[in-house]
Amino acid sequence: MKEQKWLDRLGPEDEAEVDKLCMRTLFERARLAAMLAPFGTLFIAWLVLDIAPFSLVLTWVLLNCVPDAVTFVLSSRWLRHPPPPERLPHVLNWQIVLRVLQGLSWGMALVLFHTGGHVELIHELVILLVLVSISAVSVTNMAPSFVTMLAFCAAILFVPFLHFLIQGEAFYLNLAVGLAILFLVEMQIGWDAWRQFREGVRQLVLNRRIRRELELRNAQLDALNRDLQVMAIHDQLTGLYNRHFIVEQLERLRELSQRHGNVCSIVLLDIDHFKQVNDRFGHAVGDEVLREFSRRIEGLLRQGDMPGRYGGEEFLLVLPMADSAAAAKLAERVRQRVEEKPLVEGAQTIYGTASFGVAQLAVGEEVDGWLERADQALYRAKSQGRNRVVVA
Repeated sequence: MKEQKWLDRLGPEDEAEVDKLCMRTLFERARLAAMLAPFGTLFIAWLVLDIAPFSLVLTWVLLNCVPDAVTFVLSSRWLRHPPPPERLPHVLNWQIVLRVLQGLSWGMALVLFHTGGHVELIHELVILLVLVSISAVSVTNMAPSFVTMLAFCAAILFVPFLHFLIQGEAFYLNLAVGLAILFLVEMQIGWDAWRQFREGVRQLVLNRRIRRELELRNAQLDALNRDLQVMAIHDQLTGLYNRHFIVEQLERLRELSQRHGNVCSIVLLDIDHFKQVNDRFGHAVGDEVLREFSRRIEGLLRQGDMPGRYGGEEFLLVLPMADSAAAAKLAERVRQRVEEKPLVEGAQTIYGTASFGVAQLAVGEEVDGWLERADQALYRAKSQGRNRVVVA
């Protein structure tokens, strides 16, 4: 439960990612709105072209397009080159300023093209309908930033609201009251939309973080499983295969040999007088002897050969596709490599030798009998004076 609560919390970096995603969405929607705004501008210009001077209509169109053009350019640049987190408040202020200018420019259409008369009133109502529609759409369009939405809606409705109050007639006053109510409703809906949007982004960021945590933990578990698999089949001291695994491989190779007629040999070897090393120099030095002995064995094996620690100072080499003669030659090379240089150098210099028993798998032979013949060959090597290779 405590871990679940920890995963549900967003840290400072996560909150910064939430702000970044909200701002990116705001830029994307602002650029799209700037691309669509000229259609509304041209519609209003077409609507009032027969009641207002052309120069006035053209001036308003140009003024109304300037904030949209600046918004499009800046939003595109910010999308290509996202600002760093410390500059996000500055960029947001620019968004608010542009939205206020856009809103005021849209709202001015109702004042600039007001001439009085019944026909003009219909035009005013159509323009008002366009402005109300734009402000209503902005509630969801600007949901990533409540402050930006508040600034735009207030700007686009403020000029018509003030214009209707100045007219003073009951009809216009009713429109002003309606705009005020509309603004309050939009703010309530906009607040809910902003909270839902931000919560959705926070959940997205949280899911990404949880996914990264799970991927990391899965990677750690995979690494742990690999380590456990290695530990399960390897001897911790020497790094060679352990007895359980190496005997399993013997059974597998015996079955393959019986099925396909492949030759296979094993070499059972034992470090001579190893007990004396432990008794005289201690088990730590004895462990180092075992490690160095194992390294020398591995350095001489072919790819596919399997060395294992059979127990104590005994080792077992499994040599697929090798007859007894080839196995004996390999054992002789190992024997020479062991005795030619000290196994331990430093405060104590310790030389060592080893005895070897070689056995090739016989037709129909079981693993126990195979190992027994190798062990007997090893026993004869020791009884004959040690430091030699004997073939069963």
